[in-house]
Amino acid sequence: MSRTPRNAAVRFWRDPDLPEVEVRQSSYNEETFRRHTHAAYSIGLMDGGAASFMLEGAPHRAVAGQLVLIEPNRVHACNPDRDTFFAYRMFYVDAAWLTELAAEPDAPPAPGKQDEPARPDAAGEGARPAGAPRFRAPVVECAETAAAWSALYDAVTRGGSALEKQSLLAQAAELLLARHCLADHAMPPGHAPGNAPRKQPAPPSPPAETAEVVEAVRRHLRDHVADPVRLNDLARLAGRSRCHLLRMFQQATGLPPHAYQTQLRVEAAKGLLAAGHAISHVAAETGFSDQSHFSRVFRDLTGATPGQYQLGGEAVGPAETAPAD
Repeated sequence: MSRTPRNAAVRFWRDPDLPEVEVRQSSYNEETFRRHTHAAYSIGLMDGGAASFMLEGAPHRAVAGQLVLIEPNRVHACNPDRDTFFAYRMFYVDAAWLTELAAEPDAPPAPGKQDEPARPDAAGEGARPAGAPRFRAPVVECAETAAAWSALYDAVTRGGSALEKQSLLAQAAELLLARHCLADHAMPPGHAPGNAPRKQPAPPSPPAETAEVVEAVRRHLRDHVADPVRLNDLARLAGRSRCHLLRMFQQATGLPPHAYQTQLRVEAAKGLLAAGHAISHVAAETGFSDQSHFSRVFRDLTGATPGQYQLGGEAVGPAETAPAD
């Protein structure tokens, strides 16, 4: 199977007025994505076709008119159904920004909480429970929410005023929090297609010692994102056998350490590409063996070439031809 999708259209917008969100428009007619994660919240509008995807081992399907909602760092791979296509608009919303918005005292209550009095904090003001927002389900159908994010897309792509775009983003995010996030921001026990979470026992939380070990390995990979890292070194750092560490890390993150480091490299590459660095320089700076290897991995994890991604930051307007990778 080719990893360069035929008849693919990809466009990115990185608006200086909205540093907390990256906007994307794409369409594909064949399998494109491998299992990957995003550091941001992913809010997708399905514009056409149908897509099936695995989200941390559970199957889901989305069709035109529905929204796809994926939390940061959750392993997934969305691809068109066989013999069809899918077209979508995606918003990658900064996790810290959305979490801060959710914690504001006057943020909207989640469904089922509207009639409950706000719990006062130390200052006597009502506040949402602390913690990162958690979606109720990964696939939802809500015309009002879709319209709010579509209005933001229109404003970004036509170059609306800063105030208009910032207001539309806040309104769309507020609606997302009110309609589609759990009231206590707890991880749902399981997601089923559609609007209702699947009834399953919540998986046990990993022991504190396990969480500390995994975080130490993640931190080491972040600190050495462009460096060659050996499994022996990670096992020594973790104080575990190599096989035990691999099982522990993948259970906690959904990815083995090498794939996790590759994801970190691609995220770092996005920042360098957006800043205008040459693709060959980005490949070298992020630890890839050569530009060809970098372009192939970048395309496999993002569905776009480095050139297409970089072109998205140059101007807001109609799609253009990307430079060769």
